[in-house]
Amino acid sequence: MSLDIGLLGGTFNPVHRGHVELGIRVGNTFHLDRILYVLSARPPHKSLEELAPVRDRLEMLQVALAPYPRLEACDMEMHRHGRSYSIDTVESLKRRFPRNRFFFISGSEGFLQIPTWKEWRRLLQALVFIVVLREPAHLDELRCLLRPEKVPIRLYPLRFDQPPGVNILAYDSETLPFSSTRIRRRRSGGGEAPDMLDPHVESIMEEKGLYGE
Repeated sequence: MSLDIGLLGGTFNPVHRGHVELGIRVGNTFHLDRILYVLSARPPHKSLEELAPVRDRLEMLQVALAPYPRLEACDMEMHRHGRSYSIDTVESLKRRFPRNRFFFISGSEGFLQIPTWKEWRRLLQALVFIVVLREPAHLDELRCLLRPEKVPIRLYPLRFDQPPGVNILAYDSETLPFSSTRIRRRRSGGGEAPDMLDPHVESIMEEKGLYGE
């Protein structure tokens, strides 16, 4: 049986309610069978010193996703030597599960940085993207980026049988402004972020002293 799988990558440093809601919204809108939260162990664009230990980030991700059967933590990049690159993950998954269709999920601010990603043009051709519009102004920037690449943009929830293609998803939510950076800054200043975090995630942070002063 073939499945439609969403790939939501990130450091999840830490995972917050916005990450979870994003997976639920995208899964429901595009009728995906599963959302894999691909934990980036050693991301090329971030300092490793800013990251909590990868096993702690995985534990927080697993407890945050546990109530949602369609959402699943994926640790495959933890077992790869060197930096974590999306093209390597996507091609590995397509080799292992050739009957499945994969959809890459990204926020618009992250997707606009795709020209800095390893083999980004090959990645655009490899699978369909679902881009969540974080700011209305990003739409024109996305058009300018993708027009020379001849990658079509759709502004309504429509799956494509074959890539390339980018579907734009916009929705209003209290969790959209949430960010892991904001949580870390609150924690380092001695504050709390209970509105942004699953209580089980917050318990792990407290137990292990993550993101404190």
